[in-house]
Amino acid sequence: MAEEYEVRFIRDAGVEPEQTAPLLHWLAAHGADEFSVTVMALDDMQAPYADAFEDELEEFEKADAVRVLPSSSLGEEPKRPVRLWALDEESLPILLSYLDDGLFELAPGPDGWLEDLAIFRKGELVLGVVSHEREGVLRLTAREHEQVAALGIRATREAEWISY
Repeated sequence: MAEEYEVRFIRDAGVEPEQTAPLLHWLAAHGADEFSVTVMALDDMQAPYADAFEDELEEFEKADAVRVLPSSSLGEEPKRPVRLWALDEESLPILLSYLDDGLFELAPGPDGWLEDLAIFRKGELVLGVVSHEREGVLRLTAREHEQVAALGIRATREAEWISY
């Protein structure tokens, strides 16, 4: 019998920036194998930060695919096409080097920025962040939620702004 997944929600107050690396390492150690993030840039401007991210992770890029993601917009389709990268022991440190300010930091600027990190395990969402709402979803088994809570990650059963 397959284990059932439970959806819980995280907010910026429940995941400190220094907890990002332990959480993502834990997810990778428990089967997370790909990630998506929206790479943003202002129209008609050079974006060295966004370009560097794409250059450093180019060898890990996979084919775009449709995935279920959290949303903060009414009527937004939960299944959407996303850009994907492999998540492994080589790509994870690179990804983490762009998340110094944590999962929820959103700093739009002329150099480019990243939004809406999502981590997947066998094509299924395990962590999805809606950056501008500073909220995310964790989709794990009850036992896995206990293990993540032991990392100091505080999750709730109710969302404030997002849906999944």
